[in-house]
Amino acid sequence: MRRSPRVLLAWAAALIVMLATARVVTGDLGSLHRRAHDLGADIAVVLAARDLPLGMTLAAADLRVVRRPSTTVSNLALRDPVAAIGRIVAVPLLRDEVVGARHLVSGINGAVPIGRRIVHVVVKDGFRPPVGAVVDVLATFDPSIASGPGSPGQATVVARGAQVVAVAGATGGQIAEPAASTGGGTADTSGSGVTLLVTEPEARSIAFAASIGEVSIALAPAPSTCCSASGP
Repeated sequence: MRRSPRVLLAWAAALIVMLATARVVTGDLGSLHRRAHDLGADIAVVLAARDLPLGMTLAAADLRVVRRPSTTVSNLALRDPVAAIGRIVAVPLLRDEVVGARHLVSGINGAVPIGRRIVHVVVKDGFRPPVGAVVDVLATFDPSIASGPGSPGQATVVARGAQVVAVAGATGGQIAEPAASTGGGTADTSGSGVTLLVTEPEARSIAFAASIGEVSIALAPAPSTCCSASGP
């Protein structure tokens, strides 16, 4: 049976399109294989399963493992989550960030940057901000005992933009025991204890305020919105 020239032309065009498509697909597959070869074999990489604040003690639920080409992964990136479990976050990480050896320390002292101090504040009103929160530390003094530098009728700010690194009795990977105590080392029996990262001068101001007055804390803007925050 004879085919009309129009049908033959349509078949020829379809054949040309098919051959061109096959060539493009073959070329793309070849490029993908070459790229995969250049990037190296896939290896395991540990990521943060959630936001990990400074001072947090890591548990298995805080981490997850993915596979990525070896040339795209830093040599400092952790490959096995077991190496991170039980260690303390020294550099805050956002969710899905790669967890590296330099982000973690084995003890809370290693999480203290040079020029900073970690102090424990007893908050008698029971205010317990979450780990990672940014707060100001306020002190009120009895005028008959001491005259604070603040305006009359106002509390004195003794630390600005301090970061909460632990809360007394915290669970779920947070540090439960304070690293240091203000107010002469007394036990935290009259209120909730909050452990803060502050500057060295602020640590001395907080200790003095706790010894002769009462200390309270107030939530402050996060470092991203307040340039004066003293977080890391």
